[in-house]
Amino acid sequence: MSDRQRLDWLVRHIVPFERRARGWLHRHVRTFAVSDADDIVQEAYARLWVLDLDTIANPRGYFMTIIRNLVAEQARRAKIVPMVRMGEIESLNIISEEPGPEREAVAGAELELVRQVLEGLPPQSRRAFELRKFEGLTVREVAGRLGVTESAVEKLLARALARLLAALGEPGPVTNEEAGSVHERAIDQR
Repeated sequence: MSDRQRLDWLVRHIVPFERRARGWLHRHVRTFAVSDADDIVQEAYARLWVLDLDTIANPRGYFMTIIRNLVAEQARRAKIVPMVRMGEIESLNIISEEPGPEREAVAGAELELVRQVLEGLPPQSRRAFELRKFEGLTVREVAGRLGVTESAVEKLLARALARLLAALGEPGPVTNEEAGSVHERAIDQR
């Protein structure tokens, strides 16, 4: 991406939000001087500038995450941090519950892999898995819907799960015989 394209991206996605971000900073970190907020915002722009901007799905959220992290970094570097600021930093909830862009990308790839594995299952195994895992039915309810025994449902689920685990990189590929033995071990452990 050229410098001009980067600048256009920032103007389109971040600049319109900057005023609200500064307001958020002033509301949540009241001990900041205007120059402190300016420094934080400037550093956030600098950090955005070097990134692959095309991969950022939520520019405003990413910008705010950078700002929160910069506030925390500033507090860690400061030799003396006023107690008021410590309370403000804690209230920022620095550790975001939202997955970052990297985790979203990995999760999307894993979801696509799960979808492909499910499509490759025999229809009855796929339906049993969907009823149990997606619709939350009990094994007994799945058996009733499919018109098979509970034992048959457990075998279908074990095979489906074995294929999913193998596809997601769990140790070693799992054969149908191994999937059946997983089911038998589960019964023995009851």
